[in-house]
Amino acid sequence: MNGGTMAGQIAGVEKRPSAMETLGTLVPLVPSLLAMAWLVSQAKWFWSTRPDLNFGWVVLILCCYLLWDACERGVTLEWRVRWWALAAGVAGAGLLFVVQVYQAAFGTNAASTQGLALGVLLICAANVGIAYGWRGVRLFAMPFAFILVSLPLPSLIQGLVVNGLQHRVAVIDTELLNLMGIPAQQVGSLIQLPNGTVGIDEACSGIRSLQSTVMASLFIGYLSLTRASLRVLLLVAGVLLAITGNVIRSLYLCLSAYHRGIDSISKVHDAAGWSILAFTAVGVILISWWFSRMEAVANRLAMSARREENDREEAKVGQAERTKL
Repeated sequence: MNGGTMAGQIAGVEKRPSAMETLGTLVPLVPSLLAMAWLVSQAKWFWSTRPDLNFGWVVLILCCYLLWDACERGVTLEWRVRWWALAAGVAGAGLLFVVQVYQAAFGTNAASTQGLALGVLLICAANVGIAYGWRGVRLFAMPFAFILVSLPLPSLIQGLVVNGLQHRVAVIDTELLNLMGIPAQQVGSLIQLPNGTVGIDEACSGIRSLQSTVMASLFIGYLSLTRASLRVLLLVAGVLLAITGNVIRSLYLCLSAYHRGIDSISKVHDAAGWSILAFTAVGVILISWWFSRMEAVANRLAMSARREENDREEAKVGQAERTKL
């Protein structure tokens, strides 16, 4: 057997499965796919009517990509009724029943949609657990759970996050303006300037860029990094970038209002928003690239250390055998 044939066999071992094999992996997951399709039918109203959730359609596409990628990684079919999977299925069905009764009585809202999502994910966990076991649950967790970033937060949590961001941004901008010699006073989420008042509304609070950044950080981190610690660090860095970018954006709007009048804000508002979104996206990509380089270096060092340890062990064994002789 020549070297080319051997190389071809080695390459064949590492070859990703064909499209038909990937589709075959999806067949046992039909119940999960139907449950997710039903959840999408419930969530699409929010995606179409709420500007801060318009990116939900993008999340849906990314979920499909993650699902296909997970199927290409391959997982062994292990049909078995596992007790924990059965318990998850029963809990999910019960939760869906309760939420449906609630929605029939009080209508659909953010909290009930989150309840539906949790019930659907429990059903998916049961389906994957029975078909592919715990390894399958770990493999498909991200593709199915990623849709959560596109769902509306309950009003209580949404209010706390938005109000907190509005207040923090107003405080920081007021301090920065005063340091620049511009008289400014913060009143709640308003910044009073000598020639008018600039309001930090919900759109300017940074909640939209924060949601988009969380989505991007989770997606990029999952694909480019293998260590959970680095994925968490990327998420934290993305959140900090989003907050920093929004402070810069609102500060720029305040400076425009001070130098060119309050009416000038409407002319630069959208451009400033898109610029900060690009700044955040590029920042997340660069940080993930840096983390992936660090991870690669750490992996090489770990492999080198293991080889040295193996060499020392082999040397000790050889020395012991020579001593016996």
